[in-house]
Amino acid sequence: MSYKHFYGAIILRLAIIIMLSAAATYLYFDKQAFILSILFLLLLVGAVINIIRYFNGLNHWIASFLLGIENDDTTLKPPSNTGNKVINEVYTGIERLNELFKKTKIDIGTQEQYFRSVIDQSATGLFSVNEQGRVINVNPAATKLTKLNNYHHVNALLAIDKELPGFIFESAGNTNRQSAIFETPEGHKLLFKLSEIITNNESIKLVAVSDITKELDNREIDSWIKLARTLSHEIMNNITPITTLSKVISGYFISNNQTISSEKLNSATIANTVKGLRVIEERGLGLINFVENYRKFTKLPDPLFKKVNLSSLIDNNLMAASAYPGFNTIKIEKVIPKDVMFSTDEKLLSQVILNLLKNALEVLIIENTKNPYICIKLLQTGNAVKIEITNNGPPILPEIKEQIFIPFFTTKENGSGIGLSLSKQIILQMGGDLILNSGKDSKTTFSVFLNSEF
Repeated sequence: MSYKHFYGAIILRLAIIIMLSAAATYLYFDKQAFILSILFLLLLVGAVINIIRYFNGLNHWIASFLLGIENDDTTLKPPSNTGNKVINEVYTGIERLNELFKKTKIDIGTQEQYFRSVIDQSATGLFSVNEQGRVINVNPAATKLTKLNNYHHVNALLAIDKELPGFIFESAGNTNRQSAIFETPEGHKLLFKLSEIITNNESIKLVAVSDITKELDNREIDSWIKLARTLSHEIMNNITPITTLSKVISGYFISNNQTISSEKLNSATIANTVKGLRVIEERGLGLINFVENYRKFTKLPDPLFKKVNLSSLIDNNLMAASAYPGFNTIKIEKVIPKDVMFSTDEKLLSQVILNLLKNALEVLIIENTKNPYICIKLLQTGNAVKIEITNNGPPILPEIKEQIFIPFFTTKENGSGIGLSLSKQIILQMGGDLILNSGKDSKTTFSVFLNSEF
């Protein structure tokens, strides 16, 4: 509707309404022409409706403009001159809003194109999954790694691992399990990392996937190298004294490649021989103990999962740890909810908790820590639990942190180096993880993460 002559249009309509009113009144009262007066009255009603619609035209235009914006239509143009300054200002503001909206739309489109280009060129695979399990966005790297394409269902990932689709759907909101490694039939190890966003009342799962086969292979090689060094160091520490003492003792009884007669033996030779044999026996027993520890590490029993009261299990292990020397000198803090039921292997988990408590106790005593304390916490989130064992002993050095879970690595004079590595192996076998955090707030914390099998 045109508003070029706004004031003229209003005056004309008002004049028509006044004339129609006067004519209807004159015909009705003076001429007694009832039918004709009714006709003029109907024309009057029409004129009133017309002026109302004329005024509402502005509102209808604004409504159409907003509807156009909602539907990404910026082609609607306001009149340039309505004959009314106020309405002109309204239309001018709407035109500025329209131009701003068009510019914003262009900017958003440009940014979207830029980010899409970055995502498509990323070496990391990226894709998103809606609540129905449909892949709604996937970049070329993800397609190459997973064979997924847009509109594929996430169940297509069953070709990689039957647990992978369930991991994506069940772990996105689980802060304790937002990444996992799955191996393809071709032997490639893929790392999947999850996050989740809520948009338009819909949950979208964002998945990043990368091939870490080389990294894991390199780490595995490094681990084997470190293990080989540790094994060779431990074995040589026992073998060297045995071979050296054997050679020395042999020298007592051999002269010029001939065995000496018993008459030439004296008490000093016999005493030194006995001492040497005792050392050889000790070193031999040390090797046997070392091999037994290695067998423990390499032959862990399969976990037997059942519902366990973790609160009671931790209390029982604290009671068992109280038998260790010096335990009564340590302040114990507990943050443990009552009756937390969880599916786990009671014996294996107790072995890990007891070992962590023992290690914390020994550190506090050896380092003569001031006001020593151990804090044990139990946290549960959905189907996952975390057990934290914290002590206020000295922080663990970075170079030691890197090796602390390596089998047979130890900083203790009489330590076997099997406790922490065995604990790590147990928790990994139960589908969880054992993590060390040291140096933060001058505290050392070992965190046990577990996910329920039920």
